[in-house]
Amino acid sequence: MEVRFEDHGGFQRAAALAAVGGGALAAVAPQLAAVPAAVAGSAFALAFASGLTADARRRRLGAAIACAVAAGAWLIAPNDWLLPAAGALLGLAFALARDDEAAQSGGAHPSRWVVALSALLGAGTVLLASAALVPLMGALASAVPGWVASGASGAAFGLWASLAAAPLHVAVGGDEVESRLASLRASLGPDLRPLAERAAAARRGATDELPGGARADLRTLLDSLALAALDLAARAADLGRSAPAALEEDLQRRCAQLTQSAASAADPAAQKSYLRAADALQGQLDHFRRVRLARERALARLHEDVANLERARFSLTLLRGADAVRGAVELDLLSDRLQQGAMVFEAEEQLSSDPCPTSGIPIATSDSAPSAGSRSTISSR
Repeated sequence: MEVRFEDHGGFQRAAALAAVGGGALAAVAPQLAAVPAAVAGSAFALAFASGLTADARRRRLGAAIACAVAAGAWLIAPNDWLLPAAGALLGLAFALARDDEAAQSGGAHPSRWVVALSALLGAGTVLLASAALVPLMGALASAVPGWVASGASGAAFGLWASLAAAPLHVAVGGDEVESRLASLRASLGPDLRPLAERAAAARRGATDELPGGARADLRTLLDSLALAALDLAARAADLGRSAPAALEEDLQRRCAQLTQSAASAADPAAQKSYLRAADALQGQLDHFRRVRLARERALARLHEDVANLERARFSLTLLRGADAVRGAVELDLLSDRLQQGAMVFEAEEQLSSDPCPTSGIPIATSDSAPSAGSRSTISSR
């Protein structure tokens, strides 16, 4: 079972916001209120992050207000559950931040069990902080001003709280594209395996380069195109195994032998049997050529998909540091190109299911008489 950490950028942003918010509010609060202030400051920092939609900000602000109310109530009437409740609400604020990041990037949303775990760990973090932050502030106050000691302790709490929310970024189970590549790698030949690996690598690089707040459908399009490329590689491998070059040579040789035997046979019944056998082999040859044509189409389409994925990766790399307007325009163009690639793939899938033209002797399956083409062959001899 594969366990991986997702959305490093989102995790780092949330940790930085919590550290800044917790440290800022703790620095201006009295020492006895440093822990509740750090909790509320971390929650409000997540709520006032830049680039949020109105709905996302409203949800985060609601969690931050509830967190501040619980922390303030503890200051008025200290008891055993109000401060852990504030920590649990802070864990929910981290869960909302992770959910917003997943909605923007097209990734998987955190499950309810993971959200509950984040809230539980948030409550535990606040209990730990209530016992550890005051001694830490006292130790720092001997070397630096009191407000600096309180701010540093509040920032440390923000980092602890973000670590408690780390399960929100842990995914269990293999990546769909990587798992598909792993299952195909052994069955692909030397001409197909490098192409499949390049497709997966380009998609991996492109998703890593996706900027924060990018259109959610871009990740889905990249995954779809990569999976389509791997499906094409698998199809080309299956078609290649079904139509080896040696088989075509053997069928042509046997067909020629049967035609010669029919021409030299003196018995009309034997001639018919020879010709029906030749027709059957010719039918196999026609199907063989169709399979080879289908493999060539699949291989050409695979090259095209790999090139489009690599182009998308480099396009996203060039967007680093671009202004917001130019970045949005480039992302729209990239989305259009990927969608066009997907539509071309669907159109060619339909085309590949249509009958392909064949050449040579028509296929005859009737037992009654040889084909007209076969009779003309005999008469010419």
